[in-house]
Amino acid sequence: MQTTAADGTVSIVIQPTTTAPPPSAEFTRPPNPIEPQNPSVVSSAETTTSPDKTAATLLLERILEPLELGEANNRINPSRSATLYARPLPLIEALQRSGDRSRRLWITQAYWQVSRGYASIRFATEARERLQFIAPGSDPHDQMVLDVASAAAEADLADAHAELIAAQQQLVDLVRLPIGEPAPWPVDRPLAGSYETHFAAIFATRPATGRIRAIDRMLPSKHDAVEARAVAVEAAESAMNRAESDHARGKRPIEAVVAAHRMLRLQQQEFAESLATYNLDIAEYAMAVADTSVPDDRYVSMLIGTPIQWKPQPASNVIPATGLQPIEQTTTLPQP
Repeated sequence: MQTTAADGTVSIVIQPTTTAPPPSAEFTRPPNPIEPQNPSVVSSAETTTSPDKTAATLLLERILEPLELGEANNRINPSRSATLYARPLPLIEALQRSGDRSRRLWITQAYWQVSRGYASIRFATEARERLQFIAPGSDPHDQMVLDVASAAAEADLADAHAELIAAQQQLVDLVRLPIGEPAPWPVDRPLAGSYETHFAAIFATRPATGRIRAIDRMLPSKHDAVEARAVAVEAAESAMNRAESDHARGKRPIEAVVAAHRMLRLQQQEFAESLATYNLDIAEYAMAVADTSVPDDRYVSMLIGTPIQWKPQPASNVIPATGLQPIEQTTTLPQP
């Protein structure tokens, strides 16, 4: 049900249903609120956020796109890199394959941890390849400093692969994916925009734990942190570009380039951590609102704006990786 205020803003209310409606063909990626289930408590002042993409949204879109797995990325272990995107896994499929809604929170949180792992792989891969293009000066000291930074970048990428494998295995165990399948690639993106909890409306007539009350109060600050971290990544990239340019013209020592490189990597890691923490808390809040009687597709729509649609596939089939990234569309919500 939609209610339109005098200023033209619209509030969407999803009525509770006893049966699960089929998921809509497309969803958009607005800030994704949990909607109150009582129309009388919906304020007409509730509005959707501007569709303009923020720094965090733009950065998220870039880091979760599949890597171009060229020769440079295959040097550590070609077989490992070749299977990175072999098994796309939408969140709704992960939930439905498990067959156990009591695991829903665990599966969702494991899913976002794997997503974080893929962001780390991209950051580490780009960092290593960037260092390979830096030309040392005539002083042998420059080459030695660059060798240290390059070796550290190789280690970062190897660590990122190891952490991703551990996160993927946890998700595989929770979802009960077949043993012979490639490790899952989470194609649904976490939320980078603001999140409306509608806490006062939802918990007006039922108790909320202290943890849920804290999450409600923390989410705006955590969203601010995600956005600020994205801006910090942009600034660190600019600083890295300037350091490389100055070094190429002999205006800055190699240590300045390596320091800029480390600063960029730190901000990237902090962004990935902040984004994961934000979405883990959203999942915990949504689970407190939507118990196991709520269908999986509706639960997913509480978490992300554009869930990938999934239909059961034969176990032997591999879903193509192309064309799975969400596309911005006009708003289409399931009918109550």
